[in-house]
Amino acid sequence: MLERELEVALAAVAEAVEAVMAVYAAGGDGDAVEKAGGAGPVTAADRRANAILVERLGAAFPEDAMLAEESADDPRRLTAARLWCVDPLDGTKEFIARNGEFSVMVGLVERATGRPLLGVVAEPVTGLTLAAVAGEGAWKVLPGGGRAPLRTSARAEAAEVRLIVSRSHPDRETQAVVASMGPAGLTPCGSVGVKIGRIVEGHADAYLNFSGKTRFWDTCGPDIILHEAGGRLTTLDGAPLDYSAASTVNAQPYVASNGASHALVLAHCRRAVGLSEEVSG
Repeated sequence: MLERELEVALAAVAEAVEAVMAVYAAGGDGDAVEKAGGAGPVTAADRRANAILVERLGAAFPEDAMLAEESADDPRRLTAARLWCVDPLDGTKEFIARNGEFSVMVGLVERATGRPLLGVVAEPVTGLTLAAVAGEGAWKVLPGGGRAPLRTSARAEAAEVRLIVSRSHPDRETQAVVASMGPAGLTPCGSVGVKIGRIVEGHADAYLNFSGKTRFWDTCGPDIILHEAGGRLTTLDGAPLDYSAASTVNAQPYVASNGASHALVLAHCRRAVGLSEEVSG
């Protein structure tokens, strides 16, 4: 259904990964500077990858709107039928720390539904690339272009669920969930894309975000990959994220899970912020 979109997205992400790794291999921090308003650091790798992704996707699909982290907001995203969400380097702090936990991500949104149609997430250091198309499943991209289907774990009990948490943004709400839930494991990790990758590969089962600071480009690509692999990503009331909204900030806390443990994790998260444990959806 979206063969050309997928082909272009995979090629653009691969080219962006090369640009990121060229900066990484140079051994520095990519001339990192802090963005205005405390929005975090930006490096030469962010800027180079952003330019590649925006140029390649924009040239191939000029009727689509573009929302890219290192570009000015495109007002057409509120009227165009489709929107590309581009995160050229998710986990810039991890890139600077040189721990490998960063990713290059794109997602394609259908404005009528506000939901992703396609997603690609690549981890430059490991070479892992994950992709998904709505209704067609999620998969790991193999050498030569083959596909290895992805499926989340079936772990559902608190004592067996493995949580993956932010390495750069710890918070008291997550600590409260860990204390009340007693999960089987707790793994710090950078980049939303890398965290979701761990869930779809079955290495972890749930990720919590209470920050209210992530943006559409942080979650769009991973969202569809998780969904197609059998998982869920919702706000604490059980609603999916709406990528057609005027604000690009994911202001509400959200939970990404393997699906089987979603209701359990949501209940603990709602308790942590003082809400009723009952959820809809």
